[in-house]
Amino acid sequence: MVTVPSSNELPPRSPRLRRRDPRPPGLSPGERIHVGEQRVSEVTFRVMDYSAGEFRELYAETAGQCVDFEGRDSPTWIMVTGLHDVDRIGALLEAYGVHPLVQDDIVNTNQPPKVEDFGSYLYVAARQLTLTPDDCEDDFDVQHFSAILTDRVLLTFHEAPSPVFAPVLKRLQEGKGRLRSQGPDYLLWALLDALLDHYLVALDALEEEVAEMDEELTLPGADIDLGEIHAIRARTNFLYRIVRPMREVATALQHSDSELLTRSITPFLRDFYDHAWHSIETADHLRESVTSIREFHHAVLSQRMNEVMKVLTAISTVFLPLTFVAGVYGMNFDYQPELHWRWGYGLVWGLFVVITLLLLWYFRRRKWL
Repeated sequence: MVTVPSSNELPPRSPRLRRRDPRPPGLSPGERIHVGEQRVSEVTFRVMDYSAGEFRELYAETAGQCVDFEGRDSPTWIMVTGLHDVDRIGALLEAYGVHPLVQDDIVNTNQPPKVEDFGSYLYVAARQLTLTPDDCEDDFDVQHFSAILTDRVLLTFHEAPSPVFAPVLKRLQEGKGRLRSQGPDYLLWALLDALLDHYLVALDALEEEVAEMDEELTLPGADIDLGEIHAIRARTNFLYRIVRPMREVATALQHSDSELLTRSITPFLRDFYDHAWHSIETADHLRESVTSIREFHHAVLSQRMNEVMKVLTAISTVFLPLTFVAGVYGMNFDYQPELHWRWGYGLVWGLFVVITLLLLWYFRRRKWL
């Protein structure tokens, strides 16, 4: 049996990547206007200066405080959380000589993932993704992530606090791993690698759900709602649209000639490229699996319908000769030969039974039933 959602029980809404763009057409290029949802009440500047033996941290209020706090001989990470205060963000970006068009891209959450080399700095845009709790309306939390890489400073911009980069921040604070001894380019790779790891977490969770649905569909008498198949198909396509652009980001970073990316991180960028390809292949495999589930589901429905039609056809075929006999003896002729036989009524019923049994035996022998 197929469950069809009623008008009051619509299938889950498909996730969307684009947010409403409030900007009117015809604006001058580089005019900073925040596009997206305001997720935090106030934009924060978190400045972290680090070296092999030292870690300093400051929550700054202005762009000038960020510039004054950064070390002259050590890498600095400026983490900006919140994108709606375009004036404060613009002042910070202007302090580092970022082009107005890039400033507009940073506060526009509809920007696609990409890498742009401006010589003195590298601009990277991507989408970060996390799984949401079960009680949330949406399955995935998608945020716009962007970064500006200079020779000593890495600026990152986030819509809201997220657990994606918490492990990287913890390693940096505790001095574990290579983060403290490497430059800001290595920190950029670590953040992108953590972002990609959460892609794989989401893909693994969805892969388990697809496998469970596939297994359930093969059980006898399986009853799967068409809305469930539509919902998982929408989530699979959504993840694919998130993961696929990371191939261009990984390719651009791996083949970049920028002097800001030192040779020491070349193996790590190659590993990032491999992980991106693995994510894309996994997402593509999930899309094919969901398509196969839909086709198999339609095949099961067709098979069930064929079984029903076979039974109904057999019943109709059995009653066809019975109807003929009953019609013959139901004619109102006075001189009908068998009409006044003493055992005529019983013989007709016997004929009905014999015809029925013969037809059922024939159907069974031909494996039609």
